[in-house]
Amino acid sequence: MRVVFTTWAWPSHLYALVPLARACRAAGHEVLFASQPGLTRDVLRADLPAAVVGTDVDTAGMVQEYLLPLPGAAGPAPRREGKGPRALRMLMAHAESMTADLIRLITDWRADLVVYDQVTLAGPVAAAVTGVPALRQLYGFDLLQRASGVLPDALAPLADRFGAGPVDPFGAVTLDPVPASVQVPGAHRVLPMRYVPYNGPETSPWRPPRPRSRPRVCVSWGHTIAKVDPSRFIAGGIAAAFAGTGVDVVLAVSAAQRDLLAGLPENVRVVVDIPLRDVLRDCDAFIGHGGAGGILTALAHGLPMLLVPQLPDHAGHTGRAAAGGAASVLSLAELTPAAVREEAVRLLDAPEPRRAAGELREEMLGRPAPAEVAGALAGLRPSLVRH
Repeated sequence: MRVVFTTWAWPSHLYALVPLARACRAAGHEVLFASQPGLTRDVLRADLPAAVVGTDVDTAGMVQEYLLPLPGAAGPAPRREGKGPRALRMLMAHAESMTADLIRLITDWRADLVVYDQVTLAGPVAAAVTGVPALRQLYGFDLLQRASGVLPDALAPLADRFGAGPVDPFGAVTLDPVPASVQVPGAHRVLPMRYVPYNGPETSPWRPPRPRSRPRVCVSWGHTIAKVDPSRFIAGGIAAAFAGTGVDVVLAVSAAQRDLLAGLPENVRVVVDIPLRDVLRDCDAFIGHGGAGGILTALAHGLPMLLVPQLPDHAGHTGRAAAGGAASVLSLAELTPAAVREEAVRLLDAPEPRRAAGELREEMLGRPAPAEVAGALAGLRPSLVRH
């Protein structure tokens, strides 16, 4: 079976799809990963065959429009139209960019199945045009369920242009790596799948954990915020809040973020381009910005979290993690060094957050591994083909 995986050019979206794409290759399926030019290097570094579709979109510029406002910001607030329309414009810009090329790729490569990440709406449109089943894979909490009433109408002009007719943006099946107890309800025909962290290629050999006698916290701010607005990359300030405490901090950053750090205390160790899954293996808690990948990777390790969202979707992710009891959330208005220390100490000392995170980890481990899902796709496909 030939499977096209597709997402637009954002590394964290690719990372969510990598484990299943690799599992499909291991199961004997042919795999081709289709995305815009800006993701090609990351796809190849994930040891997957890449195909270029569409053109790059200024995602960072569009995301910048809906950063959560900073408290006490000087001057009048920028005019905003509501987070729904702005996010929808971004999704449609990527769909417009990718759909025509994706249709040609599916046709020329004679694909049997399309797996698309939840915001890559070119996937279900191209699949509908070519008559190929489309499976939606979630990279995190299913926040698009809230837009289920508007997405079909938003897609209709694009689908009509290519002769697709009505398109279901939620696909024939939803592959879901999120524990059901904290997932947004509403998806139809869900195929559960275990979350297996992939946070980028390995850059160094495995080493035994360093001996330690103090609690260790990991601080990481993902990829998005530094690209969108470097002044919002506050990971260094968060880490510095632990100066003079009895807590060690591992600050996990990318090479591009390293120059954004300054004035770190002695109890902060900076690691560069080390996958988050490897860093968290020897930590007691995680502090992050609320991206879905960081949250699920922390849960896969059973770690409680302190989250500081700066985007509306990050606020949605953190809300679900907090509802499950595994996370504490600080808003930008509440963010002070003292508040960071206080919440981190609570996460380290109180049993409830760690117990909740451990229960969610066990719920994750009870789901079918990507290898099992990959093996079942061929048998699943006949029931998905439109007649």
